[in-house]
Amino acid sequence: MEEVPALPDDVLDVGRRLIPSPVFLVGCARSGTSIFGEALAAHPGVVYLFEVSALWSAVIPDRQHHRLERSDATREVASSIYRSLANEAEDAGGAAVLVEKNPKHVLRIAFLDALFPWARFVQIIRDGRDVVSSLMFRNRGEQWGHLEIPGWRDLLERYPKDNHIRCACQWRDAVAVARREGQALGPRRYLEIRYEDLVRNPKATVQRALDFSGLSPDPLVDEFLRKIQDETAGSYHARRQVRHYIENHSRRIGRYKENLTEKQAAEVVEVCGDLLRELGYVT
Repeated sequence: MEEVPALPDDVLDVGRRLIPSPVFLVGCARSGTSIFGEALAAHPGVVYLFEVSALWSAVIPDRQHHRLERSDATREVASSIYRSLANEAEDAGGAAVLVEKNPKHVLRIAFLDALFPWARFVQIIRDGRDVVSSLMFRNRGEQWGHLEIPGWRDLLERYPKDNHIRCACQWRDAVAVARREGQALGPRRYLEIRYEDLVRNPKATVQRALDFSGLSPDPLVDEFLRKIQDETAGSYHARRQVRHYIENHSRRIGRYKENLTEKQAAEVVEVCGDLLRELGYVT
């Protein structure tokens, strides 16, 4: 594959000046990006942007899916993104570290690296079976919801009723792409966090992300973390995510045991078992 040339220094210098410390929080939809993002946003050193998708869509419109690659990072795109993102950050109050939480970026790490070769990336990963259990209640019947992976129209045509299989493909492809592109950046710029660790040990897990982002512990973050729990009864739900919540499971970790039939769970493992095994979710 032909090497895509880096953006010229004069363009990158503008980006470094306008957005000196960007952190992109990515993950397949329904993996905990929202609650994780809110935890980071509680830090006074963070300016937090929640899915400013319109900004990205305006710069690169008319896509067949949500994937963006390194070659999409042109001089014109970079200049527009730098200005627009800096304006969003200023409107949000401004702070030392800019964190944008955006599940679509799970398919865009190489693209974002071309724009921001000084940025850091944090991917939150959740057991694919639990993600499918959550996704499939949005991707109902013959509808496709959330992240549009490459080939999503073909999957919708091939599996018009089996949305658990479509969701399994969505999780598998999104996580695999992000891991491949993220790990290529090295551990100083790419960090993986497990959703299960966030729920079971929120303080230590969030502090890993804060350390990675160059931020010290803060009591405001600790206060927010008290809201995170495995049990769903009477629990806190991330802002703007209540509309996705369905009272059909008592716990967040292992919810697939309540939501998927044995046949559905087996079919999910058949679709994405290699990645589930690589991540240690199945043996």
